[in-house]
Amino acid sequence: MNMKSIRTRLVLVWRRAPHRRKRRDPLQLAYGGYRRAGSGGIPSGSGRCTVNKSMAMHRAPAYPGVAWLSRVMAVAAGLWGVETLANTPTRPNVVLILADDLGYGDLGGAWGGRAATPHLDRLAREGLRFSDFHANGAMCTPTRASLLTGRYPQRMGFERAHATRGRDELGIARPGNHEITIATHVGRAGYATGIFGKWHLGKHPSANPVRFGFDEFRGLTDGEGDYFSKLDRFGGEDWLHNEQFKHQPGYATTVTTDNALDFIERHKERPFFLYVAYQAVHFPWQVPDDSNRETRREGEEFTSGKPGPRSKLGPHTPAEIPSVMQRMIEELDHGVGRIIAGLRGLGLESRTLVFFTSDNGAYVHYLDPDLVDPAGPELPPPDWPRVGSNGPLRGQKTQLYEGGHRVPAIAWWPGRIPAGRLTAETTMTMDILPTVLELLDLPFPASNGPNRIDGVSLQSLLLRGEPLPSRTLFWRAPTQKAVREGPWKLVNDQLYHLADDIGESRNVAAAHPVVLTRLREKLARWEKEVSRPDLP
Repeated sequence: MNMKSIRTRLVLVWRRAPHRRKRRDPLQLAYGGYRRAGSGGIPSGSGRCTVNKSMAMHRAPAYPGVAWLSRVMAVAAGLWGVETLANTPTRPNVVLILADDLGYGDLGGAWGGRAATPHLDRLAREGLRFSDFHANGAMCTPTRASLLTGRYPQRMGFERAHATRGRDELGIARPGNHEITIATHVGRAGYATGIFGKWHLGKHPSANPVRFGFDEFRGLTDGEGDYFSKLDRFGGEDWLHNEQFKHQPGYATTVTTDNALDFIERHKERPFFLYVAYQAVHFPWQVPDDSNRETRREGEEFTSGKPGPRSKLGPHTPAEIPSVMQRMIEELDHGVGRIIAGLRGLGLESRTLVFFTSDNGAYVHYLDPDLVDPAGPELPPPDWPRVGSNGPLRGQKTQLYEGGHRVPAIAWWPGRIPAGRLTAETTMTMDILPTVLELLDLPFPASNGPNRIDGVSLQSLLLRGEPLPSRTLFWRAPTQKAVREGPWKLVNDQLYHLADDIGESRNVAAAHPVVLTRLREKLARWEKEVSRPDLP
């Protein structure tokens, strides 16, 4: 008897059985029920189920006469799940590649930058390029939190990057956060999950990626380790394999690519989710030839934002930084090219979705955000006057003008995403998780629950070019606020019409009082909704 016949007979028997228990919603069914309050909605190991919502089964009923049927159906559901997961063309591999501090105008080719980026240029030609894609924050940590949860970072208390001495920073594991990451979602569907590179969501052991759905982690937990010694700015060890420190020699960008390729090779026979979180091009600004220059030393602090010895920004002079950045971008591009070549070499390209983007815009010049308010009316002259490029956009990393959060993005899936397309749809990092859930036909967290998703699925945009429903998007940093609605953007109480003024050079608030009032009111309602009074 084939699998289809078995399923048909079991369903007929189930329909004839007396049902005396109240139905649960699809997420409860698929996940085997929620834990008690405080668990973040993550199901217990004893009751989890790896099938999707259309196949999910009740746990064993407590009344006689049906327990045997539940056991049979559970076996069938397991077999069904195995058969579904084996059908890999409908369950793609997912590779998320996140650059760090890569600006809107940093890449070559269609982006107009000076760096030679042939691999990312080709990825864009063969896939879908976004011209209006945004990071959820203008610094590292908030965006990474949104990418992994599909939620505004304010719901987790993240609005700036963390840089702390020692291993006490709880980050995503702090009390009051009960987050379900994309790795947890897909892991419950049978996917192998790995992260290689930069985590930056907490250094405490309880915040380790393997505690948040990842099977494997190699990389740093802080924001900007030395590319060679892998030490943080405080001279602390910060390169781990899962939960143990394990130094890997070599240039961090190359090492991260090597780890990603090894993961792909080891999991080529099963569906996998791979998060390649490059540190490049974040400081310290170092290139592969710099191993003989000053690198960070254990127990010694490299916290100065000035040029010279023990600078957290690296061993180069300000005049050298533009060429150093160009080389770092080219090394990043080479790493992406190696990953795509690895997928092609194993015949995985037609069943792998690759999404590339950046966690925020570039530093155009450097002013230490720990010492200078990026929204201040007057800023001192920078010690590092030329760093990266955000093209025609105003502002830079740490700021909520477009240069701080509009970033390059590409979606690539040969045979599924039509090649050579450009989209001007306004999209955001938090949209990646719901996109993956819909593509894999996995259940979404309840819209009124503790893990509600704020992003929207991009599946119809990726596969069929369909426009997205209109929506309003929000950003907030410690001293800044922004809201976007169509072409209108209110940032720091200045109103811009981006369709006519992408460089945010003309404040039109006085000419559009109705729009100004509407966006102010929406921003106030959003702030009230995402507020976390339990956090300092």
